[in-house]
Amino acid sequence: MEQWGGGAMTWLTWRQHRSEALVIGGVLATLVVLLIVTGRSIYATFDQLGVAGCLAQRSESNCPQIIQAFGNQFNYLRFAVPWLNLAPVLVAMLVGAPLVARELEHNTHRLIWTQSVTRLRWLTVKYGLVVIGCILAEALLIALLTWWRGPFTRLGGSLTKEAFDLEGTAPLAYMAFALAAAVAAGTLLRRALPAMVLTLALFLGVRLPVEDLVRPHYQPPVTRTYDLATGDEGIRTGDWVIDEAIVNPSGAVVDFSQIVNLCDPNRQGLEKQTFFQCAGANGFQGRVTYQPADRLVAFQAIETALYFGLAAVLLGLTVYWVRRRVT
Repeated sequence: MEQWGGGAMTWLTWRQHRSEALVIGGVLATLVVLLIVTGRSIYATFDQLGVAGCLAQRSESNCPQIIQAFGNQFNYLRFAVPWLNLAPVLVAMLVGAPLVARELEHNTHRLIWTQSVTRLRWLTVKYGLVVIGCILAEALLIALLTWWRGPFTRLGGSLTKEAFDLEGTAPLAYMAFALAAAVAAGTLLRRALPAMVLTLALFLGVRLPVEDLVRPHYQPPVTRTYDLATGDEGIRTGDWVIDEAIVNPSGAVVDFSQIVNLCDPNRQGLEKQTFFQCAGANGFQGRVTYQPADRLVAFQAIETALYFGLAAVLLGLTVYWVRRRVT
């Protein structure tokens, strides 16, 4: 019986997935060009408007207008780039879902296993090559996005949702999780198309709750109150504001209309300073809940470990199913 070496398995895996690899490579190359072109424009405008000087000396009267003008000029890009959060799941649906499912659909796995190739080795080579390639592509995209977002990061930090999901080590973990979910779905369902649908559902079903419900509490958030008249929340650049509210003397959240009814019952349009002084005199305060910017590294580490952990569990399920349940 013919003995298949690692080179033969590698070659076969490439032959089976070269079309997907070429598609991903083409899309990645297009993104690289677009990000470099638009990034150069962003950096040039950042320097021309003098935004860096405003960040160093915010006391200049026209700085708010300068920063707003910079943001307005590139808002369309800032709204478009977050769609790249879907890159891991789209890649996983294209490559990961058919990885095992296509073999099981056509029963080609049985032929491979008769060539002295163990099930574990077969899965290891196929899965390993795909994961390594996709992780490298994601790493390149992360590096480029980190550079591209540089001016925006200087304005808002990296702990906000807009930046956190596209920078650091967490996106690598998203890719690993998406691929593991796709391969597991394909192995269990034995059909590529249903596996793609399940992959999308699993990815969004985990990512969205973690982002909105879990991540804000990786560490206990900081809560502080402040004088409404001064409006000094004590928030620094890069802090992630989770919640803002107005509270009464007992600490209960109140609606803004309650203060209006108390301080300006006749709707005379009091000056802002006078209005908030009245609110403060009656015990109303602003309250802000946030995560400090210096927790970025810890948050990235926690989320990275979480998704790599989920990927490991799904990979373990795939290995078990291939070795024990697939016939």
